Amino acid sequence: MPYTLDHRVLPKYLEVHIKGSIVPGEELKEAMERWSRVAELCRTTNRNLILGFIDLEGKHSTSSKFNLVDTASNFGWQPDYKLSVVVKTEAQYQHLSFTETVMNNLGYEMKLFLSKREAKKWLFD
Repeated sequence: MPYTLDHRVLPKYLEVHIKGSIVPGEELKEAMERWSRVAELCRTTNRNLILGFIDLEGKHSTSSKFNLVDTASNFGWQPDYKLSVVVKTEAQYQHLSFTETVMNNLGYEMKLFLSKREAKKWLFD
């Protein structure tokens, strides 16, 4: 796997760190693996608030981002999950903004941030 997924279970939320690179042609499959794992962690730890730190090199195609969100319920993502994502760069922020829009339009709750402080503030509002 060209990425790592580490997590910490905190009293009110799940913290997830995803780092690595996106493999062209495998982006949808690997994204589904990652977010299936996060959904499983939410179920087993009884958490619905997720603070995610994503640092992935490369890009997902627009269709892969849409298909990921469109099939999210199939791999365990629940509408009551609230996902606050911190990215390192403005380029990563711009790249993931379409995913954020699709998530929210399909009834999920997600927001992107460049700051951990702002991400946590939104997560607990």
